[in-house]
Amino acid sequence: MKKDQYYFDVLIRCATFGCDAASFLQESFAQFDPATVVARMEAIHEIEHKADDLKHEMIRKLGKEFITPIEREDILTLSQELDNVVDCLDDVMQRLYMHNVLALRGDMLEFVELIVRCTQALHRALEEFPNFKKSQTIVVHIVEVNNLESEGDALYLEAMRRMNTGESNPINILAWTHIYEGLENCLDACEHASEVIESVIMKNT
Repeated sequence: MKKDQYYFDVLIRCATFGCDAASFLQESFAQFDPATVVARMEAIHEIEHKADDLKHEMIRKLGKEFITPIEREDILTLSQELDNVVDCLDDVMQRLYMHNVLALRGDMLEFVELIVRCTQALHRALEEFPNFKKSQTIVVHIVEVNNLESEGDALYLEAMRRMNTGESNPINILAWTHIYEGLENCLDACEHASEVIESVIMKNT
């Protein structure tokens, strides 16, 4: 594998872990059973662990390289932002466990569908990243990530409104606020990664 291609391929693989974690979270929501939360929390954490291992492997190699296809700081920053996507998805399952959730609120399925679409759009952007100087579609995928994050903001606003007008138990309000914030963090993490890609494009074209 060419040196230049190695870093792009690893970044794509990092984005793949995000897609895998998002799909697993969506499946966990669709088939939600409080009895399986611990097992599912452990399973998504294994995805997060593999993503960490890949990132650390790349960082070790990056530390020995003299020439890289883009600035090493950009490679490092982007790998960290992609890792944050998986961390945030892992964190959602931990929040469900932490608050002993016995049933999901209806709008959470819509939220996780947005997250799946957002990780997929980010993955498509990373697939185009090796050819970012000539790609006709990478900006389209970045814009899609931004649009999906904005949809998530609107969904979060309405979900919080419904909860605060329909729920009177302060403990439940605190718990669900924490969980909704975790879901929103996933979309924010995708947008932050896309912003790094956009910054690299701006600096190199």
